[in-house]
Amino acid sequence: MSARTGARAGNVATLVAGTELRRRFRNRSAIITAFVGPLVLATLFGVLLGGTSSFSATIGVADLDGGDISTSFTSGLVDGDASNDVVAFVRIDGDARRAVADGDVAAAIVVPEGFGDAVVSGRPIPELTALRDPAEPIGGEIARAVAERFSSGVNARTLAAATSASLGAPVGPDALADFQESVDTVVRSVAPGGGALDASAYFGASMSILFLFFTVSFAARSMIEERRTSLLPRMMAAGASPGEIAAGKVAAVSLLGLTGFLTVWAVSSVVFGASWGAPLPVAVTMVFTVLAIGGLATFVCGFARTEQQADSYTSAVAFVFALLGGNFVGPGSSPEALRRLAALTPNGQALDAFTRLSVDRAALGDITRNLAVLSAIAVVFGGIGLARIHRTVTA
Repeated sequence: MSARTGARAGNVATLVAGTELRRRFRNRSAIITAFVGPLVLATLFGVLLGGTSSFSATIGVADLDGGDISTSFTSGLVDGDASNDVVAFVRIDGDARRAVADGDVAAAIVVPEGFGDAVVSGRPIPELTALRDPAEPIGGEIARAVAERFSSGVNARTLAAATSASLGAPVGPDALADFQESVDTVVRSVAPGGGALDASAYFGASMSILFLFFTVSFAARSMIEERRTSLLPRMMAAGASPGEIAAGKVAAVSLLGLTGFLTVWAVSSVVFGASWGAPLPVAVTMVFTVLAIGGLATFVCGFARTEQQADSYTSAVAFVFALLGGNFVGPGSSPEALRRLAALTPNGQALDAFTRLSVDRAALGDITRNLAVLSAIAVVFGGIGLARIHRTVTA
């Protein structure tokens, strides 16, 4: 494509985008979908949930072994820097199951008897047990993660020692028993980088993403409508290609959706004091989210032959992905299987990024994986959708 041809295509797409934006701002339903809907729902969640989440959990640690390794692990959690305003670790001298059942702790980590001897002797290492209260799913997940993280460190050191011995350089018991580095790693992984979950920020992002599905579907619906009224063929007769028309319409509704997203961010921050994170990473995540959901909605609407089909397909995909991606529940409240499925959805990736930005005070470099997945969804599904729309227009 020559520079002149590229400039012409850009001018056509810009002209279509400007026309489409003027039409959408005159359309009350578009304003409701892009601005009023997410803003009202985000405000309701902010009022009902009271801004910042008050989640906290006390996790017990029961040492049934009493050896050097288990003592180091228990002391590192209870007496070290792992406890904070969100999670607190306490020793359990009695029955850990009873403590969890009575509600004394949200969960408990149990180091089994013989754990240290198994490590030093090279025997199979018994697993740490995470006891969880079904009514405290987040505390249970934290306990499970801590137990698995420490067990992984122990197994890694044991494997290294066995490998060293097989090469003729055996490791002494004293060196093998020094697991303070593993304990420090666990402590660092437990301590949060920011603070508690801000419900206003989370559900502000969540509701904005939900309504994005409907906002970006306006592009395909508009092309189907203009084809029915013969406006689209007249535009093509004037020299505009289907790709240029589609690009302009997608750009217009994406900008409309992004503006609504920014509005919710501003209002929730000013009115409720919501903390979304650093402005630059938050804005970048919003842009990538709009592109990804725009690509997915374009893909779905590319198979629609009528305006009614476009609306039905978009609604079905929006609510299915909202349920899978966790738009209606807070992070950590979903079953593990559902959280795995959420990682495959654009809204799940976006909400994970927004949560890390809000809670962990993550930087832009910390969410590159989320942004990469969102980019891939935008390119793959958006490309297929535009190709399908091209075929629909020219059929």
